[in-house]
Amino acid sequence: MKLILDHIFNVGAKSLSIAALKEKEAHIGTFLNQFNERGQDFVKLPKLSPQLLAVRKIADSLKGRFKNMAILGIGGSALGITCLRDAMKGRYHHLKNEMRVFVLDNLDGIQDFEEVVNLDETLFVVISKSGTTPETMAQYFYFREKVSREHFVFITDPDKGELRQIGLDESIPLLDIPSNVGGRFSVLSSVGLFPAAMMGLDLDALLKGAEEMSDSFKSLEFELNFPFQIATVQYLLEWQHGIHMTVMMPYASRLSSFADWYGQLLAESIGKEGKGLTPIRALGATDQHSQLQLYNEGPTDKLIMLLEVLNHKEPRLPKVQSETLSYLSERSFDEILRAELEATEQALTEYQKPNLRIQIDKVDEYNLGALFMLFECSIAFLGEYYRINAFDQPGVELGKQLTKKILSSPR
Repeated sequence: MKLILDHIFNVGAKSLSIAALKEKEAHIGTFLNQFNERGQDFVKLPKLSPQLLAVRKIADSLKGRFKNMAILGIGGSALGITCLRDAMKGRYHHLKNEMRVFVLDNLDGIQDFEEVVNLDETLFVVISKSGTTPETMAQYFYFREKVSREHFVFITDPDKGELRQIGLDESIPLLDIPSNVGGRFSVLSSVGLFPAAMMGLDLDALLKGAEEMSDSFKSLEFELNFPFQIATVQYLLEWQHGIHMTVMMPYASRLSSFADWYGQLLAESIGKEGKGLTPIRALGATDQHSQLQLYNEGPTDKLIMLLEVLNHKEPRLPKVQSETLSYLSERSFDEILRAELEATEQALTEYQKPNLRIQIDKVDEYNLGALFMLFECSIAFLGEYYRINAFDQPGVELGKQLTKKILSSPR
């Protein structure tokens, strides 16, 4: 992985200097100490061997028994799994001769789902740490009436909650979400690992990439600490220049839902006490033909993160006879996509809009694990910059309480 910050330093009045970034290096040790005091364990997940053993044991006992897997979960219990599926299986995976994976995060698609699957051939993975998430539990009670308990796996709190008790009562396989791992930081726990195992992904490579990035997170050297570099850029641009939005723009269709995953991570972690950064999802090259107009000629209030995949291995065009279009002749789609990324980067810089580039070699389990950990750890630093608790979500909890109150009132 490579992090390129050149176009943070040369975008006019709203640029940063490398000196301004590096002088923050002294904060790394302090921030790490503050993070450790918060007792968050997501950085330990790559080395948590008992959870990996439990995941593999249950996955091995179920492989080959189902044609479909339905994820009943929402927010952090859904977005990471969607990203794993899309990144590693592609947008047309439902048409292949392999297990189909459906993420039923919202409640208005149940009928559509039932129209395309045989429930008797479907494994339902119910994910709720509290065991009381209304959307998830509503789906569980609905499908439990339609299939037997052998069609379910629960992923929930290791010690308490309604879902755990139901699992114990009905002898449904249970996997744990570690107590000190929040939902939006849980993709490298059983939440993501079990569905990944059922999809046949390389769990060792996924965790290896995450582990190496967690080592970067612990480094006291600015140049080696990628999460700290990203958090510092975001914080200084917002604090000094009012750049209060972050655009995540992968140039890879398979990483489109990674931007959705990051959107929750950033918004729910940092949007507190009147502070926050607004996430925006984009996809290159698609959004060069839509959103880029705003990014270039609109207000200078956005940091654009370009995510590049170096080896797409896409097919090559034949020789093009048209003189007008000869620049496309014998080019690969990968070359064209990369040229479009470079053009976007150059255009943003000419318009003096701050942008950075993150490069990975290819879309695979190792790099995906590294990306998950990179941004989770950057959020940890960002929370310390803003002097907030990046690991709670009181604004979300209020909505849950009000939903329950509304549904509990007389009909």
